[in-house]
Amino acid sequence: MDDPVQAAYAQALKLLARREHSHGELRLKLRQRGMDTADIAAALEQLVQHGYLSDLRYAQARVTELLRRRYGPLRAQAELRARGIDDDTIGSVLDLEQSDWYTACCEVRENRFGRAPPSNAVERSRQQRHLQARGFTGGQIRQALGNTHSDDA
Repeated sequence: MDDPVQAAYAQALKLLARREHSHGELRLKLRQRGMDTADIAAALEQLVQHGYLSDLRYAQARVTELLRRRYGPLRAQAELRARGIDDDTIGSVLDLEQSDWYTACCEVRENRFGRAPPSNAVERSRQQRHLQARGFTGGQIRQALGNTHSDDA
């Protein structure tokens, strides 16, 4: 192709055919392929106008995937920010109090540690750290642990 904008558009379209991408991801991938920044910007604008590129759609797909893989909302939030998604878009797709997050947190704990509640403070702390590392909130973790022990004080 002689037109560099159309070359960037075609390359971005190929990438989007495989999976959703954010603006930032596509910009980086096209830049790594040696394309000019102005050509990339024009190509991305065309993709948005044609409905092929949407940070909102990307964020929704990524949150759904992380929830399916039983990661928490804080992990989803961090990943979206790292991929250049703005806070308004993140806020519109990420409901921290959605019941699915609580369910996922409980499932992670049960799969990893069994159905029995933690037997002591050390075990409870170990389970909390594991759930925190997966990106669950404090409320989700408390619910998953049953909050039946008084050793969190």
